[in-house]
Amino acid sequence: MGCSILRSSLHVAEQEQEPPLSKTKKYGLIAISVVIVVGILGGRDIAGFFMAWWSSDGLECRSAVVREGSLSESVSAPGNVEPVFKVDISAQISARIMALPLREGEAVTKGAIVVQLDDRTLKAVLASTNARRDGERARLEAERARIEGPKQSLENAKRTLERQRKLFETGDVARQSLEDAMVRVEELQAGVLASTKNIGALESSLAASEAEIERVREEVSYATIRAPIDGTVTRLNAEVGELVVVGTMNNAGTVIMTIADLGRMRVRAQVAEADIAKVQEGQPAEIYINAFSGRVFHGVVEEVALQRTSSGGSSGSATQSAGTFKVDVSLDAEGVRIFSGLAANVDIAIKQHSGLLVPTQAIVERKRDDLPTALAESTVFLKGQRVVPIIFRDEGGVAVATAVRLGSSSLTETIVEVGLSAGQLVVIGPYKTLEKLKGGESLIKEVVPPTKTTLATESATDDSSGISVKVRR
Repeated sequence: MGCSILRSSLHVAEQEQEPPLSKTKKYGLIAISVVIVVGILGGRDIAGFFMAWWSSDGLECRSAVVREGSLSESVSAPGNVEPVFKVDISAQISARIMALPLREGEAVTKGAIVVQLDDRTLKAVLASTNARRDGERARLEAERARIEGPKQSLENAKRTLERQRKLFETGDVARQSLEDAMVRVEELQAGVLASTKNIGALESSLAASEAEIERVREEVSYATIRAPIDGTVTRLNAEVGELVVVGTMNNAGTVIMTIADLGRMRVRAQVAEADIAKVQEGQPAEIYINAFSGRVFHGVVEEVALQRTSSGGSSGSATQSAGTFKVDVSLDAEGVRIFSGLAANVDIAIKQHSGLLVPTQAIVERKRDDLPTALAESTVFLKGQRVVPIIFRDEGGVAVATAVRLGSSSLTETIVEVGLSAGQLVVIGPYKTLEKLKGGESLIKEVVPPTKTTLATESATDDSSGISVKVRR
């Protein structure tokens, strides 16, 4: 609903007739007649300017109806869109890239080859390790075969020793024969023991060769990199022929590409620490993505970080800058392909409120000392308030400043707890229109008695007397 405010109403609110044309207006009328002719010949911009100047007596304003309703108190936070599942593909060996079957934007299935590295050196190392293992195995088998002879000789020497001991006890052989048999047994035992230890060493060496083969074979498999998930190649950082290196503690390795599942997206928002206590898992959220202007997406809070992310300053410092908390919000893409990394903002609904709603732009803040005494001393305002909110009501063509007490607010609407009733009209701007009527002076400072019509329509609890401006809808 529109309204226009008359210049004459600031001087005499009850006077309804228009003042006669001044000399300036008369001359202006003549000028307009001339300019209209010029406009026909191509000077329409000049004609439009004078027509706008002529109609300045009726400056336009807008109004809205106070209504019962509910609003959602929300926490706003910036963030970035990213996939729920995203994998950076890096090399586990240092080698040159031999093949890149996929490019950015191409879909990939789990297990498909995405990078092929040069594995010729590794295969040569594998062949050498296999040969060394085969040699160790042959030596082991030879040692096992060789030890069988000394074992048989040892058994025979033990039997000979036993016979010599019995013959020595009966006095049939000399002690020398017995001692020679004993020495022979000890020599053969030492030889068998040495061969046994050598076999053990060869077995350990063979096991080491087998382990080395497994290690080299694993490195050879690293040369062929397969996709760990189904998704899309969202970034390709290397090309065929480039050397990729393995990361260390101090140096990051080469990230060849990034694969992401774009079917499941989320917004990783940075919520201010002053608001984080209000945010809980399961709360609904509205998501605004800069790349999709005018479109609202929906989501749900899935995870709230327990650790604060510092934006500056040292830990524990009294001068530490305010930090934020990471909050993951699921994103319902509604069938739209949304790219990873897009900037977004989320409005997380933390609470619902009901009451009388007015557009937030209808609220004007003024210094209490600048208001008329009757309005400044209104009991609607809280004690100690130096800057107070007021709302201009449109009462029968008169804009009446009204003291209000405000409740919760959203981005577009605010709850008025005291001062208004449902169905009333409130002015929502432009407020510069009101101020221009007095040549730039603030309307609040001009005390104009309200009309009789306005006084009759005000309620008994209205503390808005003292400020009114004649308007015409």
